[in-house]
Amino acid sequence: METHLKDSEKAVMIAVMRKNGEAYGVSIFEDLSKRLDKEMPMATIYSTLDSLEKKGFVKSRKGEATAERGGRAKMYFAITGKGQKALSASINSFHRLIEGLEWKGAMG
Repeated sequence: METHLKDSEKAVMIAVMRKNGEAYGVSIFEDLSKRLDKEMPMATIYSTLDSLEKKGFVKSRKGEATAERGGRAKMYFAITGKGQKALSASINSFHRLIEGLEWKGAMG
């Protein structure tokens, strides 16, 4: 199983998980902006979602079309079991990498 995920992939997957199957582009953008103290471009979010869906790590479903969106439907995303396993493995790998690291002078 692929366990190497880009930082953007991990961030988007975590935001999708937080929304419990109700994640869509703007909600992911808002969550990441708040938690990362910087804005991830919408184009990056959508291209990351597309890549993650092709890998089978997230799945999408089309919501209802609404007048406020000009008759367009939102696309909702949810993380798959395969995605959860890949995310967990990637995070665990990072934790093993930094285990025992001594922070000298860099911490305030």
